[in-house]
Amino acid sequence: MMDVLRWPGGRNVRDLGGRALRAGGRTPFGKVFRSAASEHLTDEGWAAAKAAGVRTVVDLRNAPAETGRTGDHPVVRPASLHGLVFVLAPTEDPDDGEFLRVCGPWLDHPRSWADNARLAPDRIAAALRAVARADGAVIVHCAGGRDRTGMISAMLLHIAGATNEAIIEDYAAGWRGAAAYSGHGWVYDPDRESWQRQRHGPTEAAELEHQVADRVPALHEWIATFGGADFLEPDDIRALRALLIPVGA
Repeated sequence: MMDVLRWPGGRNVRDLGGRALRAGGRTPFGKVFRSAASEHLTDEGWAAAKAAGVRTVVDLRNAPAETGRTGDHPVVRPASLHGLVFVLAPTEDPDDGEFLRVCGPWLDHPRSWADNARLAPDRIAAALRAVARADGAVIVHCAGGRDRTGMISAMLLHIAGATNEAIIEDYAAGWRGAAAYSGHGWVYDPDRESWQRQRHGPTEAAELEHQVADRVPALHEWIATFGGADFLEPDDIRALRALLIPVGA
């Protein structure tokens, strides 16, 4: 259920299907996928995504600093992207001083999620709405597929009525999946009060499990207080539940 999908070039690609629901049953497969930056997909990877039903790609990163192709990404034929809708839906304002003060030290931790939503409710709503209104299956991604993607995925599962354990399992799987790759990323340095581009390598197993364990209590606290109705219209909540709850459930 938690296996990575082998779309060529894809990093940390997972299906939100198969997550246990409090009312019984599991979220359906093939509706919402989560991943690291989509630029890693090759032509064959995009073909696999399309074959899985993907028609919409929701990008949670900040443009232009984080988006666009680099030398680390494969060259992809325009035809491979034909028929896809790309939606830019950043979850944060990287120039918001209050956001940086409150969330900056915790951008890789669920401790930041409630404040992120409080300070940028319109951005959170736009990201969730993009999933609710997507045509066909949708990929949600940020850079590594663990922090912003983890937050939005947790919100989607919470709205659908997933169990606490299912939300935590999905978050942990995404965190572990991101740790398998080297790459570049933007981090906020509170001491310098500026964004820094940082290269990181794969995380060692012992440190990885320490990181996951450190985040679980904050995730439990977030689950107990999150309310999707704070950000979304009733129609969008109904659409998300219809997307992630089995027919007839």
